[in-house]
Amino acid sequence: MPEAESVAAPASYLFEFRGKGSEYFRIWIVNLMLSIVTLGIFSAWAKVRTKRYFNGSTFVGDHAFEYHASPWRILIGRTIAAALFVLYEVSAAIDPRYALVALLVIGFAFPWLVNASLRFNARNTSYRNVRFNFTGRYFEAMVAYVLWPIAGFSTLGLLLPAARRARDFFYTNNHTYGGRPLKTAFTLGRIYLIFGIGLLLFLLALALWGASIFFLVALGKGWLHVGIGKNVAAWLGISAVVAGYLIILFLGPAIHTMVVNLSVNHTTLDGRHKLKSRMSPLTVAWITLTNAILTLATLGLFYPWAKVRLTRYEVRKLALVADGDLDDYVSETFGTQSAVGEEIGSVFSFDFGL
Repeated sequence: MPEAESVAAPASYLFEFRGKGSEYFRIWIVNLMLSIVTLGIFSAWAKVRTKRYFNGSTFVGDHAFEYHASPWRILIGRTIAAALFVLYEVSAAIDPRYALVALLVIGFAFPWLVNASLRFNARNTSYRNVRFNFTGRYFEAMVAYVLWPIAGFSTLGLLLPAARRARDFFYTNNHTYGGRPLKTAFTLGRIYLIFGIGLLLFLLALALWGASIFFLVALGKGWLHVGIGKNVAAWLGISAVVAGYLIILFLGPAIHTMVVNLSVNHTTLDGRHKLKSRMSPLTVAWITLTNAILTLATLGLFYPWAKVRLTRYEVRKLALVADGDLDDYVSETFGTQSAVGEEIGSVFSFDFGL
């Protein structure tokens, strides 16, 4: 009988972030000073320097990611974006009706901005000399980033989980690596379960606040007689208030982390290679909260360490389970992509990622 061919077991590649807070601080402080001195002109170079540092510090196996964008293209895009922003502010100051027209124009242009931003970032990012790409179309972006959010808020949040699922599908399923597609798919039930947990925790926080306020007022008015002493009872009430606030502060980052885990853990490259994410929602929430406190306490100087701290944790919880050789991938060929969409997005504080 012919000898059966051996099937190689999938290889697991852990992601690793090798950047340091002290290294990024030097980049960040120079970027900040030169951007101030040049009245913002250097900010385009600052953006490229930052992205190249974080990409270059992120490894899968022995290879790091790279960022290739030209600062000059970002500066042109940023200038156009700033001009549009000034035009909007001036028109709003002259007549509010002009501002409404501007908002309608932005609404129709928004899907193009989404696609332009995601395409620019993808095409300027590579791994092992192979470029990423983004292939989203206007109507798809309109549905994912405009129509679904409108449906979500108009139903008092009932459809917001479905809207988030549509956005994640659009974002992931239109990315490619070396021409091979990235795909994610998960059920509505899974994401509704996550948002349901978030709703229950939010209601728990409200209940803690309501009960503690009633308890403290009743204790102060002498309506309640407890055998544990007024000081202890007061501390219990205050603790309930603090617990409610902690739930609220932890809730956003924790729910976001669970959704990202869900999306990433159902993502495949070329239908074979699988991505895995093992981020702890509580750990991410704790890092986010303490980063915010330390950044405020140091008047912003802790920011570089905060960014590196969160990035290091998020990256080291990622893994790629490769079912085959990654050397099979080659870059797609495409024209130079404009940075206008991304910079307009940044001026208006849009976030198009997961």
